[in-house]
This record gives sequence, C-alpha cells and structure tokens, in this order.
Amino acid sequence: MNVDDVCVYALKADKLKDALWRDGRFITDIFKKHCVLSEFGSKIIHAMSSPVEHLHGKHFKIIVRSDDKQPDSQEDFLSGVSAEMNEASAADLKENVDPNQHPINTKQEETQKRNTMKSTNPSTSSPEKIPDSEEILKMLRAQFKGLLETLKQRENLKNKSEIQKFFRAEYDKCVQSFLEVKKVKQLMRLSDSVCQIRVEGSARGTGFLLFDRFILTNAHVIGEFDPFTRKLSKTFTAVFGYEDLEAKETKCVPVKEHVAAYYYGKINMDAYLDFALLELKDADETADCPGLLSRYIHGSPPNRGGICIMGHPGEGVKKMDPCFIIGKEHLQEAADKHISENVNFIHVMTQQSLAEKWEMHDNQIIYNSCFFHGSSGSPVFDEDCYLIGVHTGGYVYKGENSKIRSIMEYAYSMQPILESIITQAKESERSDILKLLSEYKSLNINLEDNDVDMEEDPQNQEDFI
Repeated sequence: MNVDDVCVYALKADKLKDALWRDGRFITDIFKKHCVLSEFGSKIIHAMSSPVEHLHGKHFKIIVRSDDKQPDSQEDFLSGVSAEMNEASAADLKENVDPNQHPINTKQEETQKRNTMKSTNPSTSSPEKIPDSEEILKMLRAQFKGLLETLKQRENLKNKSEIQKFFRAEYDKCVQSFLEVKKVKQLMRLSDSVCQIRVEGSARGTGFLLFDRFILTNAHVIGEFDPFTRKLSKTFTAVFGYEDLEAKETKCVPVKEHVAAYYYGKINMDAYLDFALLELKDADETADCPGLLSRYIHGSPPNRGGICIMGHPGEGVKKMDPCFIIGKEHLQEAADKHISENVNFIHVMTQQSLAEKWEMHDNQIIYNSCFFHGSSGSPVFDEDCYLIGVHTGGYVYKGENSKIRSIMEYAYSMQPILESIITQAKESERSDILKLLSEYKSLNINLEDNDVDMEEDPQNQEDFI
C-alpha cells in the first residue's frame, strides 16, 4: 500500500542517512545511489550527510540525483552503523513508528524484514545451544504439569490469566534462584539421597542420608520409643528412589531398631529441636547416594533468599518446591496477606490465637511452601544448593472442606542439630559416629567440648506437617 508521507524519528546528533537507515522502512537503493532530500515549499536541498537537528517538523521528498554511489560510499556508510542497529528486531522498530503510519509498500516491507532480521555477522545470529541440556529439558517438561498444579494450590491461582500474572510478577526472582541448568543438575543428584520414611509399610514422613549409613528426619515422624533403651516400638524402612507410582526403581532399606540420636523440645530460650538420627542396616544400598552433610557449611540460617525443599508431601512420590524465605521482619505482613486471601476460612482465628501459636525460635527458617503432611524431615537447600535445614512444620488451620492448610511453614536449621548429635554421640560413647563426623572439616565444630543445656518442652503435634 502506497502512502503520501511517513514520519521519521531521529536523535539531534544523527545525520539524515543514519536516521533513514535506522527507521528501516526505506529500500536500500536510496543508500546505494546519490540521493538528496528536497524541502517542500522551498528550493533548499539537504545532502544525506546533513545533520537532522534543525529539520524537526519539516516535509521532504527524496530525489535521486544519479545512479552513482553517494559521495561517501555505501561501504563507508555501513561501516559506521552499529551491529545493534543491524540486528534490531521488527518489534524494536515498531516502538519507533507512528501507529497511524503504514509500510511504503509490500516489497519494501519484505525487504525491511530481511534486512532487520539479518545480522552483519551470520555466525552471531544463530542461537547457541546449552551443552548437555537435553536431559534437563526432558526433566522439566515431565515435571511441568505437576509443578503447575502445585503452584496453583500454593498461590491460590484459579485460571490461566492469574497464572500468567503470577509469572510476570515472580519471573525475575525465579531466574535468580533455581533455574540455572547447573543447579538443576546438582539438585537432581542430591535428590537421590532423599527417602520416604515408612512405618510398618505405611508412609509416615521424609528423611535424607546425612552421612555414611545415617539418615536424618524429624523426631515427630518416628513418634514414641523407649527412652531408656532408645529402641523403636515399630519397624521403620527408608525407601529411596520413590519417584514413580509404579515404584520400579526403589530401594527399601530397613532401619536399625535403636535410635542413634534424638531430640524433641527446647534446647534454650531461643532455639528448638525436632530431629531423629536413624541408622540403616545395609549401607551398601545407599553407596551411590551422596551424604548431604557434605553440602553443609557451618553457620547461622539465612533470613532471606531462595530455598528448595525436596521430599514426599502427601505421602506421595518425591517432589521439589522452590520458594522464598520470609524475613523475620516481614512475618506479620505475610500472615496478613494469606489471611486476607483466605478470609472465608480463617474467620474463626483471632489475632490472640495466632499469637499463641506463633512461638518463633532463632533457629527457624520461615517460608511459604506447598509441602504439607508427609514432607516432615525433608532437606532444605539454599540458592547455592547447600543444606541449611530440615523441613518440620507450619502454622495450620482447617480450610475448605476441612482440608488442613498452613499460613506459613518452617524448617529448623542444621547447626544446633549437628551440635546436639555430637553431644549425644559423646554421651552414648558412639565413637563410630564421632569418627565419621570428624572427617567433615567444613563442620567447624569442636569435638572435644560441646556441652549444651537442654530442656524438654514437647510441642503440640498439630503444628507439624
């Protein structure tokens, strides 16, 4: 379609030829031949090398003086054009075009598309393939449907538009945490050490191989046992590789009947413990699984940033949930947000009842997760795939159809857990445990003197997940 005129946008410092070339709607002939701009209403002629600074609002027509090259040749002209200009996409150009304008004609439009999509260096325009990405791509595609459903439940999203809006708001944060291919690969390797804890054949919670033949889970997962002999009252099994409902590749490893280390209650005014260290009968079954203690760095838990939880929520197959820590200073804000979005189901909960349930401890890591019952004992990793805690509980209430939901969830950090394990190993003279732990130099724990003042203070079971 032919038009009478078009509007060209340019910077004051531009020359005419630069402005017309960047505009992208003009055929390349005007840059090859000797052309000038003739100003309407006067006899003034502007060479293509003239600046545009004083030409605002004026009308011109392009006149071809001769078929010869312009005084400054095309080669010289093109050499002054940046690579970014040549590689500009049609979408970028569209932002500089008046919506009331139309392409000069179909032929020119096609020429424009070819020119704008073609790079001056063809080798740089080809997409670069990420090495060894095929396996990760298959994993992500296989998990997409499940992750989407998990996201909808966790964020209370009802339709596609709400999902799209969520991703538009959260995309930057997700990119900064667990979407790097190397981190996905590392998490996949570490996930081999996560197991489902079963009692008499029934799923009870989650655990993970901490070191050698010892697995860690929550104390409330194993329940009561003889406090003097530390003998379990029931038969426990650690099931590794439960990633498919058909369970073709699982390894069921029996747990020894005596608890290696255990604590459930306050250790001081500021910290709380809920862990059980269990010993496997057959270490050969887990020889290929990495002990997650190798991914621990001694220190306090983080108060911000991304985390990833891996476990067996809902007594089902192994899953992972990337989410974000809620800083201690933002807890009330996060709670108010959840309550406002679920006001129909939390109307019976007063601020006083919330305050009574929300006993916070310094060794807690708070976050919003979709992991509920069956996921207690799951390992929690930070953005660099280091083990920082054990997923333990949440602040729960009965939601729609009496389904148990949680305002927010929490983990207990690793440092006091490991210190307690060392203390108990000394008291029970478990030299085998002390020897194995001494091989982990990154623990930075004094094995000679580590007395901890402990005070039993069991917590209501309904807080746990």
